[in-house]
Amino acid sequence: MTEKITNGDYVKNGNSLAEVQYIEELLQNAALSLQALRGSFYPDKNYGSLLGFSTEKSEARAVCYARQALSGFDGIYIKSAKIIDNVYAFTLTVNGQERQVSIKA
Repeated sequence: MTEKITNGDYVKNGNSLAEVQYIEELLQNAALSLQALRGSFYPDKNYGSLLGFSTEKSEARAVCYARQALSGFDGIYIKSAKIIDNVYAFTLTVNGQERQVSIKA
């Protein structure tokens, strides 16, 4: 288990930090990778996505960029993307379970 992060901040549970289970940890890490601009993380120039660089917001392009960003993640596959009210809503499969991750467009 690892600490829960919401909107880039740790979540407290009383006097300690809230923790998440394995699949929620993978979803949390996927969301962080999708939000980060590709090339802006110095230790790994391939970390992040190109979603923030795209001037054309299309669902097909979002799927391509998300798959590129999460290609190094084991057990995660992007199935689809929807753009709803300036938010990317990704449907993905995590170790055989269908889940959703949303980030700002």
